[in-house]
Amino acid sequence: MSSVVNPFTGRWIMEPKTQNVWGNQHATWFTLMGIGGGLFINRLLFGIELGRFWGMTWADIISLALIGVGGLILIADLGKPLRVLRALLNPRTSWISIGAIADFTFMGLAGLWTLADLNFGGGGLNLTGLPWHGDGTLGLIFQVIAALAAIVVIAYPGLVLASSPSIPFWNSTLIPMQFLVNGFASGLACGLIYAAIVPSDVSGDVLTGWLSLTTGLLVLSVFLQIAHVLNGQYTHVAAKVAVRRLLSGNLQVAYLGGVVLAGLVIPLALIAYALSDSAGSNAAMAAGIAGVLILAGNWLSKHTVIRAGTYASLF
Repeated sequence: MSSVVNPFTGRWIMEPKTQNVWGNQHATWFTLMGIGGGLFINRLLFGIELGRFWGMTWADIISLALIGVGGLILIADLGKPLRVLRALLNPRTSWISIGAIADFTFMGLAGLWTLADLNFGGGGLNLTGLPWHGDGTLGLIFQVIAALAAIVVIAYPGLVLASSPSIPFWNSTLIPMQFLVNGFASGLACGLIYAAIVPSDVSGDVLTGWLSLTTGLLVLSVFLQIAHVLNGQYTHVAAKVAVRRLLSGNLQVAYLGGVVLAGLVIPLALIAYALSDSAGSNAAMAAGIAGVLILAGNWLSKHTVIRAGTYASLF
């Protein structure tokens, strides 16, 4: 960090400084939360189950595992176990507190609902008789509340960043909006990968529906990326520094090559090919490759926005 003296006021000016508190572990935490929440919601809304294991859908199992691992990263980041308890007690002023409550709510209700599908068969362990099993009234209540918690789980890391006025590039509602869109797109991306691995389980019409939904989310993500860059370019000087790092600085390859090209443009081209008449039997494979790139682009989008964060100048 450098400092200079303002010749008009005679005061020292601290130049914008890149933040180094948040890093790749946070990008991983945010990404796992987004994919996990997106998987659960997409399973509920669009039936993306990814197959079943002992009666339970893989989508729900993976969702619980990802959010559970993300929660463990959060606990490790807080440093001390007692901080986790304090994080639960401050929902009025802390997005992390709200997020922690949503994490526990999701893990509890989604976990119970998923376990109610457990069925070894052949006289083995069978929990399908639990009162919240299936899509009955109680089961739907569990799923809806868990889905609402999942939305918070996806968005709250972005809200944590957006509530940082000292880092102008983060201080925008565009970030939680990107987190939500990327989370839903990542959930669909898992479905596209599954369609490539087990094409016999996904009909052509179902795959077309998933591809169309993914296209809409990726296009929206493109507009949000453009809006975020433009907002940074025409606001605070520290945000301009962040934008320069993304477009022409040390983050250029990761952002333009990873987030924009590999994570958005190429998946859109692959999806367009998969939806075309010429794709034929290659449609599922093209969709699967697009899905892998979307997931990689999701992580890179978190990585680059975190690394680009720059503290505002101090006078």
